[in-house]
Amino acid sequence: MPVGEKQTLRFGPFLLDTQIGQLRKNGVGLKLQGQPIQILELLLEKPQQLVTREEIRQRLWASDTFVDFDHSIDTAVKKLRQALGDEAEKPRYIETVPKRGYRFIGQINHEESHGEILAAPQSAGPDSVERNVTTLADAAISASAAAKNRSRRIAAVAVVALLAAVVSSLIYWATRPPPMPRIVGSHALTKTGYRKARGQARLVTDGGYIYFQEDRPSGLATMQVGVNGGEASLISTGITGSGTLRDISKDGSELLLSVFDAKANRFDAWIQPLPAGPARLVVKDVNLPVWTRDGRALLFTRNDGHELYRMDLDGTGAQRLAEFPLFADLALSPDGKRVRVSVRPTRSLWEAGSDGSGPHPILSEHRDGWSAGTWSPDGSVYYFRSWDGERYNLWGLNERSHRWQTWWGKKPPEPVQLTFGPFTIGGGAAGKDGRQLCATASEPHGELSVWDSKVGQFVPYLSGISACYVDFSRDGQWIAYVSYPEGNLWRSRIDGSERMQLTSPPLAVINPRWSPDGKQILFMDWSGGDRRHMGGDVSRVYVVSADGGAPLLLLAGNPSPTDPNWSPDGNAIVYAVGGVGVSPAEIRVLDIRTLKSTKIPGSDTLWSPRWSPNGKHLVALTTGNSKLMLYTFATQSWDELASGSTSFNWPSWSRDSRQIFFEEGGLLFRITVVTRKKELIADPRGFRSAAYFIYNGGWFGITPDGRPIAMRDTATEEIYAFDLEYK
Repeated sequence: MPVGEKQTLRFGPFLLDTQIGQLRKNGVGLKLQGQPIQILELLLEKPQQLVTREEIRQRLWASDTFVDFDHSIDTAVKKLRQALGDEAEKPRYIETVPKRGYRFIGQINHEESHGEILAAPQSAGPDSVERNVTTLADAAISASAAAKNRSRRIAAVAVVALLAAVVSSLIYWATRPPPMPRIVGSHALTKTGYRKARGQARLVTDGGYIYFQEDRPSGLATMQVGVNGGEASLISTGITGSGTLRDISKDGSELLLSVFDAKANRFDAWIQPLPAGPARLVVKDVNLPVWTRDGRALLFTRNDGHELYRMDLDGTGAQRLAEFPLFADLALSPDGKRVRVSVRPTRSLWEAGSDGSGPHPILSEHRDGWSAGTWSPDGSVYYFRSWDGERYNLWGLNERSHRWQTWWGKKPPEPVQLTFGPFTIGGGAAGKDGRQLCATASEPHGELSVWDSKVGQFVPYLSGISACYVDFSRDGQWIAYVSYPEGNLWRSRIDGSERMQLTSPPLAVINPRWSPDGKQILFMDWSGGDRRHMGGDVSRVYVVSADGGAPLLLLAGNPSPTDPNWSPDGNAIVYAVGGVGVSPAEIRVLDIRTLKSTKIPGSDTLWSPRWSPNGKHLVALTTGNSKLMLYTFATQSWDELASGSTSFNWPSWSRDSRQIFFEEGGLLFRITVVTRKKELIADPRGFRSAAYFIYNGGWFGITPDGRPIAMRDTATEEIYAFDLEYK
């Protein structure tokens, strides 16, 4: 019998319920949804027969869908095999037919329904009839009365059953979950070529335009584009510096921006009128602001992002509503009754009433869904992002079903994955009709580059591999680097030969460092951290042999260890706890031989330490990155090397310990330790840098001969419209 005519099929310990799209193993439901389930159904429809990749594509996607079909099919089959405990090399259930498709080779156990046959009563003989004629006649009157009573009871039961059916129908229609959307098509709305703003910046829409921000050579720009695409245009805010787009008013007449005041060291809320006009300051000292639904007040965070507040737009009526773990983002539901918060460092999502009542975590298994997400206009579907180890994908949660089942004490439904690559998805905004979802989509790629002073620009280095965080061995013969966008640690000779991968997911590698003897590589793992910037989240320090093998965990804890570097003799590691914008922070030294850690005197509020090659000094940054500090071991004292209105980043020592290289305000400098003379060595303005784990900005390093290196951002990133269909 074809699978389309059955509701359940069993093979081995597995049972597939095609009606609800669920796979069970020994009676336990498995976390497998969407495309893997659809592929399994298709394979079971044709047991022992070839199912081509084209048949799979036609089943899973509409004809106008824009997606990397081959990669998505491979990913879905991989997830299906993992759920079945199957192996491509030795398949028990799914056999790969190279370059053609797949075949189900397992044995399907067809389950048939069985009814019950009831025995009919025996007929009475003639003698019995003669003996009981009188008795039957006497019973006729009683039978007639009983029949009337039975009729009344049947009628009463029928009425009750009808009422129950009506009530059940009303409850079903009132509480039934709405259909979940699926993506049936997509198209690009922008073609600007610039990287779109991420982090706390959001996409918003008034139904006619999508408002967004992108990184341009002149700085962060606020833009608009029609919901059907077209030419993107700039919105002039008149704000000095950059304002992060946070929200749009209910009537679509104003944008809400969060602007950092460097002098006061705080964020302020500004309102930008549409379609044009100067922005105006409304409330000071607010972070992650969003409008309340009546438009008369703001919800925001304070006190290092732990507390939720409400304040009227005139700056009065401030109320502390609730306390959460450290905020990463904040959003308000369409009905204005719930606030949803993405928290650090666990990256879980929390929810509370908009009055601060009942804060609790939800969707904690989606650890890397750092965006607070967005809702469909009617609030029935919640869209958010989650990291799969390679990219961010878009997910949807059935809100009504989730809240109903949670209220009844049942396990809430699982979110449904909506995209499967090849792009990584950024923040989104749902269209007013619920039929379109707009989001940034990017395909990360980079080109390793070195500064050529003769031409005054970065040029490809080491064949322009897509790599960042490059470190050179002391003899200059080997390099260690992090592949982009995968985040794996590699090592090779300087000419690219003898390449070897040293780590794999879930490790997320930052800042590898060669040991002085060239035998080990130290690195920081941020697999539990915040992919927006370094500092303050869940990081660990490992060391791995340059010849391969399992990495060895050296440091972990709370606050997390960051930015480790070797001592010149290789017997110690200097590192920071805490980091940029995180307090408290300090610098410590770990003795490798005793595994004891000691604090560097006077290092409070400092991080990003680098040990000089001669062992005499440390260089470090203040947690605000506003100063470059020098520590002298002989005197155990700190001195200020440089300070400025912009931030310092990526300090590196010259091989002779005489100079320190760093990035400041997008320019590259070096400073001589003895004379404190500061020199500009490269002006890379217009060069778009990128790095693994860092969204808004990049990484800079130094070659053994003192040339700056960086990774050019060659990614494509635009805003896409995803067409939704509800089933």
